[in-house]
Amino acid sequence: METIIDFAGSKFNHIDNIAQTEKYLSENPDFHKRLDRLIWAYHEIGHVIPQWNGKLFSGHNFAYSESNSEIECSYQLIKLCFYKYGFIALRNALELGLLSIYWDKDNNAEILIQDWYKSKEDTPFKKQITKGLKTIENINQFCKRFDLFIKIDNVYDNLSDFTHTKGYSFSGQNLNHANFTKFNERTIRTWGNLLEQVIQLLLSVYILKYPVAIQNTPIQEKFGINGPFGGFLEVFQSEHIKEVLDPDELKALQEISDNDEGAKSLRDWVNSYPDISEEEFKKQVDEFDEFMDKHKKE
Repeated sequence: METIIDFAGSKFNHIDNIAQTEKYLSENPDFHKRLDRLIWAYHEIGHVIPQWNGKLFSGHNFAYSESNSEIECSYQLIKLCFYKYGFIALRNALELGLLSIYWDKDNNAEILIQDWYKSKEDTPFKKQITKGLKTIENINQFCKRFDLFIKIDNVYDNLSDFTHTKGYSFSGQNLNHANFTKFNERTIRTWGNLLEQVIQLLLSVYILKYPVAIQNTPIQEKFGINGPFGGFLEVFQSEHIKEVLDPDELKALQEISDNDEGAKSLRDWVNSYPDISEEEFKKQVDEFDEFMDKHKKE
């Protein structure tokens, strides 16, 4: 195994860092499971972003997909003990996740996003993003009970201190407790707490924008594998998301969703369909398999 020597003469290698991190996670299964559930929940929420024909291939969900990628990158960087860059990726994830809802605040992200998506326009500052988010009525309703934007500001500012290296406390040396990369339990716990805050905030904003996310919409039960592409979550996906949210905040989110006319209409539309028969489901699967076999041969 190749050994790397830093300028101070200390030996380290990244395989050992991963091994130490994996050992710690295996010895702390509750913490490990919590991280996985949070990351998976954020992956699931992306399915609720509308994908109808006018939006498809427009880049309208690019900010979310980049945000989701930053979450995954952050986790891998933390496993490697590149802690500072793990925090920086987490900040990017928060900013991009909020930006996705900002572009779609009036349900026309496929239009508004184009200059930014094509790199012709600078990324809006957080102040502008916040101003746009405040035009969403469900977010305003939620803010009557919870300090959503204060929480966003606090987490964003904290992560920004790592991005800008606000002195020793936010430096790589402090996070690694060394002048090279090495495992630090305190740091991975700090990152886990911030990951939870980032994902809980983003999930709340996505649910408030797309409140059908936590309605009962059994897509596969009704449509088989030919259901709507985007715009809904399966029941199990919704449950994954609910289980990582703060219970009091979830209660408020559920009330807002239950009172949202659009969410109720979409839920009722899905449930108005009869359950798909076993025969029809099998037919769909067979047709899909035939389609895939045909294209493999081509």
